[in-house]
Amino acid sequence: MITTTALVMACIATAPSPFWAGPLSFGAPDATTPPTEQEVAPLGQSVETSTSFSIQGSWVWQLKADLHNTTNGRFSHDRGYFSARGRIALSDDLDLMLGARYQRDNFSFEGIPSPWTNVNTSYFDVGLKYQLTPQWQVFGGGQARWAAEEGASLGDGFEGGGAIGAAYAFSRDLVIGGGVGVRSQIEDDLLIYPIIVLDWKIIDRLSLSTRLTTGWSGQSGVELVYEVQPTIDVGMSLTFDYQRFRLNDDAPSRGGVGVTEALPLTVFIAIDVRPNISLTAFVGATVYGRLKTTDSAGNDVWARNQDPAPVIGFQGAIRF
Repeated sequence: MITTTALVMACIATAPSPFWAGPLSFGAPDATTPPTEQEVAPLGQSVETSTSFSIQGSWVWQLKADLHNTTNGRFSHDRGYFSARGRIALSDDLDLMLGARYQRDNFSFEGIPSPWTNVNTSYFDVGLKYQLTPQWQVFGGGQARWAAEEGASLGDGFEGGGAIGAAYAFSRDLVIGGGVGVRSQIEDDLLIYPIIVLDWKIIDRLSLSTRLTTGWSGQSGVELVYEVQPTIDVGMSLTFDYQRFRLNDDAPSRGGVGVTEALPLTVFIAIDVRPNISLTAFVGATVYGRLKTTDSAGNDVWARNQDPAPVIGFQGAIRF
């Protein structure tokens, strides 16, 4: 059986994968350049049109949230990650995209036995983007992911997949595209998901995009951004975060799988403190969340929804 789910793919992180949306930020800073031949720099950052590299780090806290169907069950969650990305120009029309990310999730439970503790996740991705015509761009790539609770083998938490798609620039102000991705899942059916690409300059300084640059995970969702001035942006972001990871043998569902879902809504401010350095702060709330464990056969063992909870976070990026 094949599982399908609708995820709005972002362009900077991953869920299910961060890579292939990255090439899909198009725009034209001047009248002589076709719309899709230059990338729109996220959140006022500088435009790069040749080989480039960047590193990024973030830490996010979700404060204590009550769990449904428990007497006193509560939990809190914080996440830190470090990522490195590179774009290598193979020709005028073809770019090689590379990425790596390490992520650490820390959970603290109260009032119930802990279904899991802390989780380590590593990602690697590679892909290509090709400028087919001045308006059309196609992209494709693959990703490998390892996610496991402390004490479990990362090798037992492997998932892998790939995606392909395209985007079309209708004008300097509107790019729409899509694609399809597929990914294996730990102890579950194959995941097939659509990729939705939108980059729309609604009015001067105001844009709507699936190129997420801030938020709980910077993974899947949509972002409304207003440029206050060339080095300062403010906005609102709605993201969907979906994680699966292998549990260790000491967990109540020993050797099974942990699953988290979250839908955080945040507002943010992003500042370019230097031409190649940006800092972002955001605050908001997880408006939906669900925790679940399954056994090694994929059967649900335990599942709870959570109440809304405050979220706060910080992010920094350096571009070379």
